[in-house]
Amino acid sequence: MPPDSAETFRLYLMRHAHAGWATPNTSDFERPLDERGRFEARDVAAQALMAGIRPDVLISSPALRCRETTAAFLDVFRDLRSQEDEQLYSGGSDAYLGHIVAHRDVGSLMIIGHNPMIEALAHHLARPSAIIAPIAMGYPTAGLLALSFPKPLPHKMLHAGEALRLIVPSLT
Repeated sequence: MPPDSAETFRLYLMRHAHAGWATPNTSDFERPLDERGRFEARDVAAQALMAGIRPDVLISSPALRCRETTAAFLDVFRDLRSQEDEQLYSGGSDAYLGHIVAHRDVGSLMIIGHNPMIEALAHHLARPSAIIAPIAMGYPTAGLLALSFPKPLPHKMLHAGEALRLIVPSLT
């Protein structure tokens, strides 16, 4: 993937990796990744590194499954830093859009969050293409969609992003 340029804004939308089902006395917020999810998170992080994806800013939901997905990226990328926002767990798509607008001046932003917000945002922002077509069947766990937008970001972002790549976990 070509490096970010001053004329483009890269957005990386990632759904957290596969999490275990809720258990008694465990809240949805504290659901951890299961074995499959730990593999998915590390696999997609490694694929992203090999593809030249390197976010300037990484923002994650503070839910445990998102924190664990983020930890895989921090482990693979080593010098990457992250921040958390409760609104990525409890808010809707507007919270995600708010981060995109707030970070429009950086070269690239990665958001690690939840469905249905990640999927809705992908459909809203990306122009139809063969790259985004598989998402019509549902946004996969640990799926990472890379989008490119011209700078400055258009006021109406509906279908303004060019889908560059969709990274999904390798078969397990």
